[in-house]
Amino acid sequence: MSTLIILGYFVLYNGVMPLLVFVLGLGLGIVINALADGLPPDELGMPRRVTRPSCQYCGAEHAPYLWPAVVSLFARRGACEHCGAPRRGRLVVVEVLTGLCLAGLWLWAGGRWPAFLAGALLVFVFILIAVIDIEHRLILWRVILPSAVAVGITQGFIRGWATTLEGGLAGYGIVFGMFLLGQVFSMTIAQMQGKPPDEIAFGGGDVNLAALAGLAVGWPAVLLMVLATVVGGGLFALGYIVVQTVRRRYNPYTAFPYGPFFILGAAAVYLYGHSFAQWYAGYLASRR
Repeated sequence: MSTLIILGYFVLYNGVMPLLVFVLGLGLGIVINALADGLPPDELGMPRRVTRPSCQYCGAEHAPYLWPAVVSLFARRGACEHCGAPRRGRLVVVEVLTGLCLAGLWLWAGGRWPAFLAGALLVFVFILIAVIDIEHRLILWRVILPSAVAVGITQGFIRGWATTLEGGLAGYGIVFGMFLLGQVFSMTIAQMQGKPPDEIAFGGGDVNLAALAGLAVGWPAVLLMVLATVVGGGLFALGYIVVQTVRRRYNPYTAFPYGPFFILGAAAVYLYGHSFAQWYAGYLASRR
């Protein structure tokens, strides 16, 4: 009898919890969307304010039960209940993506609450940064600084203070070097074109994000994170070049936000870096 009770509890816990954390992720997605709309400055550089979910067209606040864009999608076909204007698809994407990430993170953590909560913090921070960077080409200090403090403290307790801080410093230092090289490259191209430089490979925000990602993965995993970031960005750039060349719209000086690639690289290393290191060590041992 006791065995059946334990088995039933295991099935219930591992079957229901991913669904519950998915719903939690939908709620966090609402917060991320509100922050992504309220934190960046407007077109004139003036500060905005974070508000409750409201229509971008008429400005009216949505009813609380329609705050989740997913609910609005099914209840009102994604239209504002006040003016009928469509709600942005990004709202649904962010909510669902956050929910799926948390559900997958719960399975990855295997029921270990400290690991899950630490990872959930990274999911929240990384998705928020990625959304703002993709839409505004900005990585904001007001997001990076508190995130770095929270992630540094969390990972310091879990992984160790020395490993965490060394990862942050290494991430900042390596990408700052890339930033300087990018400035030299940008100025060289600008001189060749005879106009002031307007785009660089890495911005100051990317350097700060690399420090945050380094705190998340620690030392020496930050080296693998930088490698994964560069490879991921390079593969995306190669695919972009092929597609735009086929469409005859290729511009060799087109820049794209690099923040999401730091985030993907950090996430991959955070989740699977240890497994990769074990596999690589075994591979080297087998070659001897």
